[in-house]
Amino acid sequence: MKRSRSRRRVTGWGGTAVFVAAFFFFGSGVCAEVMVADPLARVKRSLETSRSLSDYTAVLVKRERFEGSLAPEEEILFKYAQPGRVYMRWIGKVNKGQEALYVKGENEDRLKAHKGGFLGLVTVNVDPTGKMAMEGQHHPIFHAGIVFTTEVVLRDLEKGLSRNEVRVMDRGRQILDGREVVVVEAFFPEEVKGAVHTVKKGETLWDVAAQYDQDMFVILSVNKGVDTPQDVREGQALRIPDYYCRRSVSYYDAASELLVKIENYDWNNTLYEAYHYRDLQLNVGLSSYDFDPDNKGYSF
Repeated sequence: MKRSRSRRRVTGWGGTAVFVAAFFFFGSGVCAEVMVADPLARVKRSLETSRSLSDYTAVLVKRERFEGSLAPEEEILFKYAQPGRVYMRWIGKVNKGQEALYVKGENEDRLKAHKGGFLGLVTVNVDPTGKMAMEGQHHPIFHAGIVFTTEVVLRDLEKGLSRNEVRVMDRGRQILDGREVVVVEAFFPEEVKGAVHTVKKGETLWDVAAQYDQDMFVILSVNKGVDTPQDVREGQALRIPDYYCRRSVSYYDAASELLVKIENYDWNNTLYEAYHYRDLQLNVGLSSYDFDPDNKGYSF
C-alpha cells in the first residue's frame, strides 16, 4: 500500500475522546512529591458521573502529535448526548467552519462531514474509521467525549497498579477556567513494554487494537513505517504497548469530579496529545434537532 504520510495533516474529522510538566512550581519552590493514597477512587467516581450524564456541551480544545510534530491547536464546539450522538464544529483558526456529525445506528453508522471554507460545499458520508475520517486524528468520532477518555485512564491505572508499574502523584489543586481542579499525574514504564503481534492475513490495525484492548493510533505511533491502519502486511511483527502512554496528567473538576482536561506524553516524554473541555455545560437538554443534519444552524 502506498504510504500517504497522512499523519502529518490536520484536516480530517475525528473525535476524541475526550485526552504540564513533571513538576509544578508554586512561588519559589517545587511542590512536594505526594503519592495518591487510592489512585482508583477518584477515577471510578469520575467515570460513574460521566456515564450518568444525559448530554453536555463544551468547547473542546485539542492538540495532537503526528510523526514527531505537534499539530496546531484546534477549537471545536462540541455537543454530546447519550447514546453515542456527537456534533462538532471547528470554531478556531484551524479548519474553521468544518463540521462533523455522528449518530450511532443512523446514516448506516457513517460520519457526515464537510470541511471548512470553499471545500465545505461538499458534504460526505464516510466510514468513521476510514482514511478520510481519520486523517489528522488520533481517535474516531465515536470515541469522542469524556467517558471514553476516563475509561482509558482507569484501564491503564488498574493494569499498572496490578503489576506495580505505575506511580500516581497528587499535584494539588489549581484554578482552570475559573474553577478549582484536582491535578493527578501518573508515571508508567519509561520504555515501551508489551506484546509482539504477528499480523494475520486481512488484519488491519483496528483488528489488532481490538484484540489487545489498546488504542489503534498508539500502536501505529510506536511502529515506525506504519502510516495508516491498513498499512500492514501478513507476517509483519508489531509492537503492542501495554499502556497508552508513558506519562499522563489529569485535571478533575473539584465539584463535579469530571475529567475536564488531560495531557498524555509519549515514550520520548514529549506531549503526545492534549484534550481540554472548556465552558462545560451539563445536562442542558439537547434534542434530536441538535444532531439533525437539517438543523438550520448547520451547513451540511
